[in-house]
Amino acid sequence: MVICGSRGPSGLAGSALKATVRDFAEKMKPQTAFAEEIGIIIGIENHANSLIQSPDSMRWLSEFVPSKHVGIALAPYHLPQNPSLLAKLIEDLGNCLVHFYAWQHGMGCHKKLPKEQELLQMPGRGKLNFVPVMAALKKINYNGWTEVFMHPVPRGIPILPTAAEVTAQLNRSSRYLEECLEKVS
Repeated sequence: MVICGSRGPSGLAGSALKATVRDFAEKMKPQTAFAEEIGIIIGIENHANSLIQSPDSMRWLSEFVPSKHVGIALAPYHLPQNPSLLAKLIEDLGNCLVHFYAWQHGMGCHKKLPKEQELLQMPGRGKLNFVPVMAALKKINYNGWTEVFMHPVPRGIPILPTAAEVTAQLNRSSRYLEECLEKVS
């Protein structure tokens, strides 16, 4: 799997967004064909300030690129922190969801914060309730990659000082996600 962003203007809506996503999908045909040929998946992340950012843009991309080799790498961080909206989007994307970042906005990742505030991006630490999100993933029988994720500041440093602390935090978030899943089982 290769995860990437999308080219094109940001901030579009309605018919202008739909037409631009259709054009993007058309321009991706050579990459889509190559991904099919070599058996890889291209995950397009809904990154801020990009064409494929909003729920509508992701839905339209899944419609205009009908290949199991191209899909959405969903980063809830870049969307409104509304569990119902996220769950509905996951259900709408269905098999087009190829990668899921277990990542919430917390207090953001662009300025240096005290570590406890920075860690609010992690599942189980911030305010985002992942139960509806996990329910939606279960409903669509999602079996792709899930990545517990956050960006520390500055970029490129570990989220915590030692490997043991990083492992403990990842395990904590993984347990939280498992508990959320148990609540919907």
